[in-house]
Amino acid sequence: MAGHMLKCLADALVHFEYVYLNALLRHPPTPQLIPLLVQPSQQLVRKDAPFDINSIFDGFLWGVPTCRRSAEKRMMRKYGAPKWHNKLILPRKDIKVCGTCGHYHEDKCLCPNCYSKVKAETTVLQEQMIKELGIKPVEKEVAILYQGEKNQFNDEFFKENTVVEVEKARPKWFSKNLLQKSNASVNIETTTIKPHDLG
Repeated sequence: MAGHMLKCLADALVHFEYVYLNALLRHPPTPQLIPLLVQPSQQLVRKDAPFDINSIFDGFLWGVPTCRRSAEKRMMRKYGAPKWHNKLILPRKDIKVCGTCGHYHEDKCLCPNCYSKVKAETTVLQEQMIKELGIKPVEKEVAILYQGEKNQFNDEFFKENTVVEVEKARPKWFSKNLLQKSNASVNIETTTIKPHDLG
């Protein structure tokens, strides 16, 4: 923009030189009697060309928006679309109440409170197994017995399995039928436990 304004000023000085100095000196003036401040790379604008205000700005206003954004576009950018990307805070409908502890959890997911108890109990059993068996390979099945459960099994059970005793009572949620194999053979006798005998 500044270069264009200097170019217009130089054109005005050249015009002044041809009109007034020619009448005063009475001889053809030498071109470029008054030195120009800027040497434009393009040809000079014609003297009889009409003045255009757009030529002064030189395109520095091209980065501004030229169209008004509609209300639909503004609402879409602010709140989103229900079937595309909803930005509103909506109530969740996938929150359920755990039937065991009463804590809230997501639908089709484990209860975090109940799972934390299972995880803590599993850690205790693993530490007890490492304490008694070490890190050596175990050839027999490992059976976990809580306090007061040793008298419920015969001698054959202790010969066939490697017993790990835990010095505390069995939790109510840890039923005995959890230790039964799902792919048990026909020769092994299985017992059915009623719901009131789970604890």
